[in-house]
Amino acid sequence: MASVRLVFLALLLSTAPLARAELARQQAAQAPALAIIVHHSNPIEGLTFSELRRIFMLDTQTWPNGRKITVVLREKGQPERAEALQIIVGLSEREYDRHVLLRTFQGSVNIGPRAIQSTSGMLRFVYNAPGAIGYVNADEVDSSVKVLRIDGVLPDDPKYPIRRRTPGKPDPEW
Repeated sequence: MASVRLVFLALLLSTAPLARAELARQQAAQAPALAIIVHHSNPIEGLTFSELRRIFMLDTQTWPNGRKITVVLREKGQPERAEALQIIVGLSEREYDRHVLLRTFQGSVNIGPRAIQSTSGMLRFVYNAPGAIGYVNADEVDSSVKVLRIDGVLPDDPKYPIRRRTPGKPDPEW
């Protein structure tokens, strides 16, 4: 009888990391997605995550059709901006600002990203600027802009890679 209990306990303990990992995946899939948006006339339908990162790092400055890319971020100090920068480029606001300043000083960037105060302002700017790329919470997207696929998936897919941290829940551990 003791050996049966021991086997059961060993089995239970061996599945605990798997259960935690699955819970973290489910929480990540439930976290609010940030939709990457562009002007409807933009011929691009999707980007890889690395292409998106290069655009936000200002390494890629033109669309394949030759139009200049205008990166649009929320204003400094807004949680959406800090989270978007952390998710997309892996930098804090301060580190990103230093990066943009360095690129400008080197002469490889003429104008840095535009700063927008609100979601409605972001949607309006992207709607009016054919080369713009920005982000909004997926549930705030309207028909004025086009949502890009990232790594082949849209924000409503659980595998979508750009999700905000869910308040009050730990970050996934993978």
